[in-house]
Amino acid sequence: MKKSRLSPPTLLLLALTTSVLLSACATSKSNFRAVQTSDGRVGVQTVTTAKDEEVMAVAIEECKKLGKKGATISEVRPTLNDRFPVMHTYTCTTY
Repeated sequence: MKKSRLSPPTLLLLALTTSVLLSACATSKSNFRAVQTSDGRVGVQTVTTAKDEEVMAVAIEECKKLGKKGATISEVRPTLNDRFPVMHTYTCTTY
């Protein structure tokens, strides 16, 4: 087994720096708004720069609050809201 040339504190610093840089690339939580629709689906209002994976994670989190395990995308449409110009609608699933 080959030994690393970097000391443990250096490795820790490198790992922390990498995680900070990666989290800086993500969309802020304040750029999402989860809503429950009257027909039982979950809507996630987002900014236009939000990534699909991030939106899906917010929808799954909201579905879990409703006792479901996952979410399936139903539709994506523009809104007239300046702060959240895109609405992603999801159907919560039990699997």
